[in-house]
Amino acid sequence: MSFHNPILTVDIVMLTLDGGQLHVALMPRTDEPFAGRAALPGGYVHADPATGRVDKSTTHAALRILKQKLGFTPRHLEQVYTESGPTRDPRGWSASVVHLALHEPAALAPLVEAGTVTLHPVHPQPHLPPLAFDHRRLIDLALDRLKAKATYSTLLAHLLPPVFRLSDLRMAYELVCGTTENKANFRRKMLAADALIPTDIVIGSGGRPAEGYRLREDVTTIDGLISGA
Repeated sequence: MSFHNPILTVDIVMLTLDGGQLHVALMPRTDEPFAGRAALPGGYVHADPATGRVDKSTTHAALRILKQKLGFTPRHLEQVYTESGPTRDPRGWSASVVHLALHEPAALAPLVEAGTVTLHPVHPQPHLPPLAFDHRRLIDLALDRLKAKATYSTLLAHLLPPVFRLSDLRMAYELVCGTTENKANFRRKMLAADALIPTDIVIGSGGRPAEGYRLREDVTTIDGLISGA
């Protein structure tokens, strides 16, 4: 009996928040299949001891690929889902371990300016070009994870700069979760959970400058954070 090795890859849905929209970072494919089409950053998992190239995990592979292709390490990276089957890649049976990466838009600006990646809105008003493989479905899976996890976690803070206003954080939750949050209640829940660290930085000039906060990395979940979820 003969066995055929499946194609095993990781694909990274890298999201950022800009101009009131969630955007996804895409790269043009240079090789067939789907040469010239936009695609998620991704690549093969290394698992060949003979060459010394062995990834410790699929998340390690995702970090390696982002570093090699983009020279970039996201603020947040997590495994979302594994999509597999015989028809998703014309080269044969394949499996993709989908990862979600989050980062502030300013950090991606040099990659956009260099033409390494392009940013495309995906929520709440998606506008995507034709994509390679089943990458539109992979994006949808990552968005579903983001929306679900945002209702009880500090995840969306990774879309903002390291120091941010509480109002900007609340608006990020409203955008992703599709809710309208009471300002006082949101502030109370965040501060009661000890999820934020006050700073001496004042953000904004003129108008109503506000105190800046940092995310406390060891607090990741907040029960009942989003009222409308």
